[in-house]
Amino acid sequence: METSKAYLITESGKEIEVKPRNGIAFSLEEAQNMVHGYIEVIYLNRAQIMIMNEEGKFYGRANDKASCLAHANHAIMPTDYISGDVVVCPSEMLP
Repeated sequence: METSKAYLITESGKEIEVKPRNGIAFSLEEAQNMVHGYIEVIYLNRAQIMIMNEEGKFYGRANDKASCLAHANHAIMPTDYISGDVVVCPSEMLP
């Protein structure tokens, strides 16, 4: 994944490049639609964030690829995991 681009990582592990409608930043509605609910943001590093459904663990399955990425960046506890579809993007893409 290129750090300057945004990607939807599905529960099944598929990576799909996504772009904001306005070409600059995702609106709250766009982010909510991609993760299927209210959003929670995890800071992966200084340049990138992970946008996820704040209630993903109640409705979604574990997202192994997103969990590995979060663990590799020390963004979540070693015993924690990410569920559902997520978006990984540059932090400036979600104002």
